[in-house]
Amino acid sequence: MPKVDVSKLDDDKKLKIIQKAIEKHGLSYVSRHTGVSRSTLNRYINGKIQKIPNNVIEKASELLTVDELSDIIYGVKTTDIDPTTVISAIIKAKKDEGFRNFFLTLLWQELGDYIKEPSNSYMVTKKDVELFEKLIRNEKEKKTAEDRINYLKRALADLNYELTPTKLKEYILDLSKESKGKAEHTAKALKLFIKEVIKPKSPRIARELYDSFNIPKMKPNHKPINLPLDTVKSIFSNIEELGAKAFFLILAETGLRVGEVLSLKLDQVDFEYRVIKIMKENETKRAYITFLHENTATWLKEKYLPYREEFIKKYESSLRKLAEVNTNQGIDIERWKAKLFPFREDGLRVEIKEAMKKVLGKEFRLYDIRAFFTSYMVKQKVPGTIVNLLQGRASPQQFRIMEENYFTISETELREWYDKYAPRLL
Repeated sequence: MPKVDVSKLDDDKKLKIIQKAIEKHGLSYVSRHTGVSRSTLNRYINGKIQKIPNNVIEKASELLTVDELSDIIYGVKTTDIDPTTVISAIIKAKKDEGFRNFFLTLLWQELGDYIKEPSNSYMVTKKDVELFEKLIRNEKEKKTAEDRINYLKRALADLNYELTPTKLKEYILDLSKESKGKAEHTAKALKLFIKEVIKPKSPRIARELYDSFNIPKMKPNHKPINLPLDTVKSIFSNIEELGAKAFFLILAETGLRVGEVLSLKLDQVDFEYRVIKIMKENETKRAYITFLHENTATWLKEKYLPYREEFIKKYESSLRKLAEVNTNQGIDIERWKAKLFPFREDGLRVEIKEAMKKVLGKEFRLYDIRAFFTSYMVKQKVPGTIVNLLQGRASPQQFRIMEENYFTISETELREWYDKYAPRLL
């Protein structure tokens, strides 16, 4: 399929596409690809044949990248356009009606096929949560209202305040596997939030979110995929983007929930002592403490952290401009900079699932990585109590009760279990 509508190009630009293709791939290769003889191609270049057929240009355009075509057609090098420039254009469009009309017209002309597919993502703001609290306290009994609010806040924190149909469906399925009761209460709170807060603002998105999951009424029938360690290692090796690679590495070697890893702040990870303290951020988090293998801590320090810092430097100014324009969205720059993984979750998932497809020919739920960790540890004859502590199935309060009354184990001993038996990808 051609990358451009060649019927809209003038003769000069058509010729430049031919010239660029030959410059890049050579006369013989372009001749074979377009089905045009070398002598005819030379006549095009020398101007002896000025009318070049559209089908020839279409074939030649397939040999060029989008950036190369953009340079020829628009005279703009897309690699020189950074996010700050894009944000500046959006700010001007919001303030200048004349520019806004031109900007939107150009968007539809050039990117119509992309923006015809509307987003199904909703970013929850502080005002949304406050409105929900106000509505629920007025309509429900005190105990019911408190339950709905607490379950909603916990879910939103786990979901990083971004709701999409896929995330909601997987989240409720994951909760159902651990506790049908919690899943039922959480699903009711989320559906009520979608109905009362999101629907009046965005009916279409609300409908997609509301219909994406059910309130659990029976035992979920999802069975996690069986993942040998070699398969997990192969998936890890095939992840190209470094942020997604580090994210998958921690998921696989700790067995933590996806939301818990996404919510980690940099200061919750002690790379020297190889400790991850989940509870440092938020009391609603269920996991308590886990560890990193020595090679993993070294890899994260040497490979991932420099990459993370460069990412923040690259996008911080753009995000600050976005926050200035959208003050009602409560964008917290410092909170974003403090995150261990300051990336969009959907981007991480796409990178990981591409690697899954390369290795297995199919995708599976990220939550199945948690099941992999459990299964691997159990096969190593690690006691269930130890596995539950490492994966956060016991709350901090329960952990303290066990420490004080029933089950005596120090952090050092827990680390020894981890170091000896937890799966290693490096």
